[in-house]
Amino acid sequence: MVRLDRIANEMNAWLLAIAIGLGMLDLTVLVAKCLPALPPTPVAAADAPADHSASPPPSSAAPAAPRS
Repeated sequence: MVRLDRIANEMNAWLLAIAIGLGMLDLTVLVAKCLPALPPTPVAAADAPADHSASPPPSSAAPAAPRS
């Protein structure tokens, strides 16, 4: 019985920590939903290509370093 009591006490601490974390998450989402949306960021015309389909995809393969 002492062993079960000790496990229950430790479990209560974990449950309290999880409950506090979930409460903070709920509060954060509530505040985020109450705030107005941010305005869209303007895109500079010189930075954006006119035709997205004509540009080649970026290459993700870097040249391999020589092995010795």
